[in-house]
Amino acid sequence: MAVPTPMSPISSADGAARIQPEPAAAANVVPSEKGIDRERDWVRRSLGARYDTAAAFVTRLLSESPGLHGGPRSSASDALTDLAAARLYLSSATSSIDAAIRAATTGPHVPLSRCAASGLRRLPSYRGGALLRATLSAADRGWYREGRTFTERSFLSALSAVRRDLDGNTDVLIWSLTARRTALVLPEIPDRVVFAPGTSFKVLRIVDGDHPAIMLREVSRSEVDEEGRVGEGRVPLDEIALAGLEQIHAFWQQARADPERSGEPLPDSHAEAFRTAPGLLQTLPSTSGGQRQPGSSAGTLPQKGA
Repeated sequence: MAVPTPMSPISSADGAARIQPEPAAAANVVPSEKGIDRERDWVRRSLGARYDTAAAFVTRLLSESPGLHGGPRSSASDALTDLAAARLYLSSATSSIDAAIRAATTGPHVPLSRCAASGLRRLPSYRGGALLRATLSAADRGWYREGRTFTERSFLSALSAVRRDLDGNTDVLIWSLTARRTALVLPEIPDRVVFAPGTSFKVLRIVDGDHPAIMLREVSRSEVDEEGRVGEGRVPLDEIALAGLEQIHAFWQQARADPERSGEPLPDSHAEAFRTAPGLLQTLPSTSGGQRQPGSSAGTLPQKGA
């Protein structure tokens, strides 16, 4: 069975970490407070049969889970378009879309991503530990100094369960406050959670050694001041999140020695989505080979209710 080619470290030619730039308005995929009616219209008109197929799936989903429509001001057609866009994003090779967003480029990925981000808001939230695995150089790991806060400009996929054979050289553990469970719109990966574009994170701890790890927590909106800054000092939520992440880190180490504690490997077609270093630019990997079957529920992480 073919295995994806490992992602290259994402440092620049001079060895420095490459940080995601702040996007101009035309490249920013966070949905505007003024609404995204034009983006929804673009998605419906421009994506043809792909949109029709996703919309048919979502139509059945909405009939079974009417709560996904949103509040009383949300129209049925808006919910359909947003959730169809989320399914289109999640079921595609997301690395090319994510790389374009992180590089602050414009293009057709922008209206699709704005609608997909709006669709994510309609899905159940996830509070607790999540993980992914990235390939980082020493300079990249050095950028994640304890106390640093930063913003991820694109979607960030993570797992709520430990799986075998995750590619990369650095464990990234994240304490989630508002990530969304995506199994309703993409059942093939039931343990996937996604942080929306524009989510900010704080570095809590760096672990060196044979299995380097970076521990982050999501920053709540109430922590960001009017100038977009977050205090770097310790707060009670840091300690709560760190205790949970250390528990998950210990579980992950045990799972390395006992594969039965882990779920099945990710399908090759989706593995790249879980290899991204948040806050840094992404180097697109090359992949080859066949598919793996969706994983089991083994290895579920400790978590709190949505």
